[in-house]
Amino acid sequence: MNLRHLLLSAAVSPYFRHLSPLYNMLIGVLLTDETFGVAIQRSTGSAANSEKWMHGLNLTAYLNWSLDNIAGAFLGQWIADPEQWGLDFALPAMFPGLLVLTIQSRNTLLTDILVGAAAMLIAVGVSVLWSPSIGVTFATAAASTIEC
Repeated sequence: MNLRHLLLSAAVSPYFRHLSPLYNMLIGVLLTDETFGVAIQRSTGSAANSEKWMHGLNLTAYLNWSLDNIAGAFLGQWIADPEQWGLDFALPAMFPGLLVLTIQSRNTLLTDILVGAAAMLIAVGVSVLWSPSIGVTFATAAASTIEC
């Protein structure tokens, strides 16, 4: 499952070629799915990004994640049934939103649809032969390769 971090870092690395390997490592270590979505959308059409902006994005995300976990630890006891409020769906619902924003910022809708369809076919096909997690891993690697 964490293979995705390698793929996310590889996808944003061209926008930080002007930085040393140490600074690239620091950006990659703090990269999350959410910060990747924001960064890649902002990077479209830009040759280079500011490492200060990227560190600000990553650190803000981690600070919010930490504070939200602390708040959840103290306040969560008063929410008896999180599913009643849709809280079990909040995180998964964020990913389609990031996907739509990313697709809208690019001019490659047909390519994006074809890559998505190929990824779904690969995920299902490999999942029939092996486990679903291996199917997702193969589909992610294949889609990343096709997109390049």
